[in-house]
Parts: sequence; structure tokens; C-alpha cells
Amino acid sequence: MIGPGWLPRLRPAARKRTLAYTRMRRTKRRAKAARASEVRHPEIVLFDHGSSELPVATLVSRGTTGLLAGLQRWLIARWLWLSPRAVPVVVAAAGMILVLISADYLAHAHGAPAPGWHVRIVGP
Repeated sequence: MIGPGWLPRLRPAARKRTLAYTRMRRTKRRAKAARASEVRHPEIVLFDHGSSELPVATLVSRGTTGLLAGLQRWLIARWLWLSPRAVPVVVAAAGMILVLISADYLAHAHGAPAPGWHVRIVGP
């Protein structure tokens, strides 16, 4: 027979600490001293002596210098600007042409007025 006090008690379980709600102790990490490494193959490492900057490469065209080469450079520069913007430019140009056509259409009267309408011009 089960008497009073024989039922199991609901004991709160130990709280599990999650990483998000737990404050971790911060440990200071010691900076590791970098080992001084010597260059093992000095003939392969070209830019390790002296300055820290690498040389700058400059492209020079082998084309003829003159009016045709200047025009070619100008066209290439414009194409480089236009190529990523080509679709929006084409859409804007088509929209501009359609607006001009619609404005011209609306500016002129088309056909005779309806029979119930009377047009009276009032002026000086």
C-alpha cells in the first residue's frame, strides 16, 4: 500500500548551461614569437631585398600612333563604360522614343469631331 510521501518528488534538474547564456572566462592568449626564418633560396625570391613594393606593370599598345589609334582607344573606353549599362540604356532610349511618339500623336487632332459636339472658337 502506498502511503503519504511515497510518491516521487519532482526535483528540478540541474540547469544545463548553454554556450549562448554562459559567461566564459576570458583567458589572455600569449602572442607567439615569430621565428626568424631565413630565406633558403635567395635566387628565387626577387623582391624580398630592399623595398616592400612590387613593380607596376604598364601596358603599351603596339598599334600605330595616329588618328586611327586614338579613335580606337576612344571607342574602347566608351564601350567599357557602356557594356555593363547596356540594358538600362536601351530601355531608356526605347522609352524616350515612345514618349516622343505619343506626344506627337496627342498634339494633333485625328478624325472629325463626333456629331453631338460643337466646336466654337472664342477669341479676340
